[in-house]
Amino acid sequence: MTASRVAALLLGLAAATPAFAGKANDTLTVSWDREQTTLDVYYFTDHSGLTLMNNVWDGLVDRDPKTGEYVGNLATSWKWESPTSLIFELRKGVKFHNGEDFDADDVVYTIDYVKDPKNKILLVQMVSWIDSVEKVDQYTVRIKLKRPFPAALEYLSLGVPIYPDQYYKKVGTAGMGKNPVGTGPYKITSFSPGREYVMERNDAYFSGGTKPKASIKRVVVRTQKDLNLMMGELMTKRAEFLWRLTPDQADQLESIPTIRVERSPTLRVAFLTFNALDPQSPLARPEVRRALAHAVNRDAIAKNLIRGGAATLKTVCATNQLACPAPGVDYAYDPAKAKELLAKAGVPDGFETSIGSTSDRFITEAVIGDLQRVGIRANMNFNVWAAFRDKWVKREMPLFHASTGFWGISDASIAFGTYFAEAPQDLSRDPIVTEAIRKADGTQSVEERTKFYKEAQDRILDRVYWLPLVEITNNYAFSKELDFTPSPDEINRFYRATWK
Repeated sequence: MTASRVAALLLGLAAATPAFAGKANDTLTVSWDREQTTLDVYYFTDHSGLTLMNNVWDGLVDRDPKTGEYVGNLATSWKWESPTSLIFELRKGVKFHNGEDFDADDVVYTIDYVKDPKNKILLVQMVSWIDSVEKVDQYTVRIKLKRPFPAALEYLSLGVPIYPDQYYKKVGTAGMGKNPVGTGPYKITSFSPGREYVMERNDAYFSGGTKPKASIKRVVVRTQKDLNLMMGELMTKRAEFLWRLTPDQADQLESIPTIRVERSPTLRVAFLTFNALDPQSPLARPEVRRALAHAVNRDAIAKNLIRGGAATLKTVCATNQLACPAPGVDYAYDPAKAKELLAKAGVPDGFETSIGSTSDRFITEAVIGDLQRVGIRANMNFNVWAAFRDKWVKREMPLFHASTGFWGISDASIAFGTYFAEAPQDLSRDPIVTEAIRKADGTQSVEERTKFYKEAQDRILDRVYWLPLVEITNNYAFSKELDFTPSPDEINRFYRATWK
């Protein structure tokens, strides 16, 4: 559907739909395709959740998006007592949105809760390195590490928002999911599961941390599953902000004088991962996985589908993450070589398989087309993230296409620790890979960490447990009345946005 046809369709809708008025009403309306069924951010994991987390909650520290330096947030200072002991002095005078005072009890309760396996948070890797947390006094806490972990502050800056202990003990995840309470620059004032939530500026937000007080009074975040209608909403001023658009959609919107399009570099990568643990699947054999690697035209996906400066990915991590090793083992696009390897593996006519997918359907379709050319007939199984992840960790499919922005973590440990090293999404369980990753995670030297990650990566790519596809550019479109700067971690810091 062309942009003009979408606009025409939305003109009729505009008459029947109440406007939020944007700048005139000091309300930023965001439209995206993700459904929020809970606002308890420890129980959903995509980047829309990270955006909510960063606007409504705070962590002990924050990473300055401009400088990359760690600065105090709910903590005013910290020091390493030893390689496995970190002590924080907490900020006084901070209140949660419901009036509760913030202190050490909230930090201890939150960390104890999220690292307890029985609570089954989804991003367990954010706290899996923590051994214990203890209250020293009302405004001092000590975090003990299981082993030296050089990325500790990085994980605390983005993945461990602090919850109010009294409120959460009372209402649990069900209550927090409906009526969340944080300390952040915005507070939730309404929530319709699967449809929208509304954030209002927290006028009592504390000073002295890295986050400024919000300028825009209200942010309405709405779910719109139809991407064409989403575009139309922006064109007819029913919304002021879209993100994660396809390149074609960004091209269509760029010609409209009231809309600004930004193509932003990110940490996000697309990849294929294979279930190497199912002996009944042809993909359990390395030679078959190598054939598949030669069958996929990754350069064409980057150049023709992602565009915007996207590059073919040749590493397990994002290339701009700390300690991400240089490329090593690689597989050139070579359909003839793929067919030769399939014949040597005993499947000269190819085989039928399934590929799970949850986003970027156009990439999945391109992969399916490439595989078809060498005789591999892959059927797409497209699901929402929760169902997709469930199939992944239960190993219910032989092949998965996914993308990840690594939850904004700018350290290679998140890539290797999430998808390998016997994590729930590790479909290889290779002890050689696991040992190398654990050596890297326990080493302070960036040079040594990179060396050990390189050992793990070489094994991963040689055995093709994982096929890197592309580094993804994020396409934003928003009203020219809005002053907003995208960040490579894809966290939309609406408290930094202003009207022009």
